[in-house]
Amino acid sequence: MADRIGPVAVLGATGAVGSALLVDLAARGVRPLAVVRPGSGGPSRDVADVVEGDLTRPESLLPALTGARTLLLLTPLHPAQDSLQRAIVEVAKEAGVERVVKVSALGADPAARCSIHRQHGLVEEALAESGLRHTLVRPNGFAQNLRQWLPGITARGAIALPVGDAEVSWVDVRDVAAVAAVALTDPALDGAVLEVTGPRALDYPTVAGYFSRELGREVRFVDVSPEAAFDAMTGAGMPPWAAEARLGLYATYRAGEAALVTTTVEDVVGRPARALTSVVGELLGRTPV
Repeated sequence: MADRIGPVAVLGATGAVGSALLVDLAARGVRPLAVVRPGSGGPSRDVADVVEGDLTRPESLLPALTGARTLLLLTPLHPAQDSLQRAIVEVAKEAGVERVVKVSALGADPAARCSIHRQHGLVEEALAESGLRHTLVRPNGFAQNLRQWLPGITARGAIALPVGDAEVSWVDVRDVAAVAAVALTDPALDGAVLEVTGPRALDYPTVAGYFSRELGREVRFVDVSPEAAFDAMTGAGMPPWAAEARLGLYATYRAGEAALVTTTVEDVVGRPARALTSVVGELLGRTPV
């Protein structure tokens, strides 16, 4: 396998998707190079070789990427994420990388009004123009991000968000990692656009009901205004640019753009996508399913 794809470098190796990805790659007999922030320590040396690199200074990644032939492109949310990732693509080309698997977002489009989708779309466009072989993995909202609701559930018994009657096919980060692992190790997926979702699109009252059943007490969904949500997010310490980005994402949810359900996980990995109910249980300390 490794002979077919060459050395693999993984950006974002310490995040939720990246950590799961390293385990999946190890199961496939691939020992990747995990690129981590200086001083962060990084993942276990049992599953990866570790090298430091500053994603906010793409030029610093050249030594880390030199010798890699395949790259997993994944960076945290950033106000200039498109510029950073486009610069990383250029550094990867200079380093001799031949293939890129980019973790993007469902709805990515260089003309999107939502900044998150627009930034991912611009990077996808840059990849298409780069001449590098590449695969796009476009996940929907991460199920594990529902952890952010726990303070409101604990304090008020409520999930308060500006999403109206939106339905979202939340996807488990482990399923995103599993799809990315196949894309990294199977050149037959070069050129593919893999839209990754959970098995069902669920509205927020339904998900509130999952928390209610797990906790044994009522958890309500409360639809709030974008202005109230912005004040709550920034009041909790979120940078204004990040709060605005999240509000843009919520607007796409209200517009029905997150309700798509695909069979990508089953088609690519060979098993069904994980249900949100199991993730809710894990977030509340139940045994993983």
